[in-house]
Amino acid sequence: MIKDLKEFSVGCIYENESLIVSSKENTISIYFDSSIANENKNSITVPVDFVIRQHNKLVPIILSKLNLNKTIFARNCNVEKIEKNTAANFFNKFHFHGATTSAYNYGLFYKDELIGAASFSKGRNMNRLPKGKQSFELIRFCCKNGITVTGGLSKLMKHFYLEKKAGDIMTYVDKQFSNGGSFIKAGFKIHSETPPLNFIVNKKTFERAPLKENEKFDADLFYKVQNSGNIKMIYHPNEK
Repeated sequence: MIKDLKEFSVGCIYENESLIVSSKENTISIYFDSSIANENKNSITVPVDFVIRQHNKLVPIILSKLNLNKTIFARNCNVEKIEKNTAANFFNKFHFHGATTSAYNYGLFYKDELIGAASFSKGRNMNRLPKGKQSFELIRFCCKNGITVTGGLSKLMKHFYLEKKAGDIMTYVDKQFSNGGSFIKAGFKIHSETPPLNFIVNKKTFERAPLKENEKFDADLFYKVQNSGNIKMIYHPNEK
């Protein structure tokens, strides 16, 4: 990962159990122990198994936090529906967790190029909403590597909210990578937080799998890790 980062002319120093990565614009600290709370907006926690298996997807996240991305303004982009396969290919390539099942997919296009995408669930009835209104879930959102679309998430959210006449839209933000600030700027509000989840990691392949509470595992083959939990956020632009 350090080798990949140095190709972008950034400085890398390992000290105090963290990797400090610097550009002319910013400096961030990367921790590899998931038990360390990530409260600092200039730090992220990256478990070792992620570094080994997905370093190619970590580098763009780090470069984005260093403000090294090309900026495109959402006002210069168009929102269009995209096919499921198009969305899946985009998320598998650019979203850290890859593609997953969704009902609706929309893309941000700049000069006919797909540079951002969001996927949503079907609507669900919720007690918190008036009769006839449904809640949808934002399942995935990301932009193409090396690109930051200023106002991109907000534009996609407004488009979907109005098109579906949604009561609200909720999402979960992975605390390992974000404090939710960009979602708040897009119109989301913090609802609650979910507790950390446990996983086991294969010592040879570094593949991880969920670990149920009180579930036993072979410590010779696996080791246990814990994520940072999620922030549950709700988008309701008409709510002050």
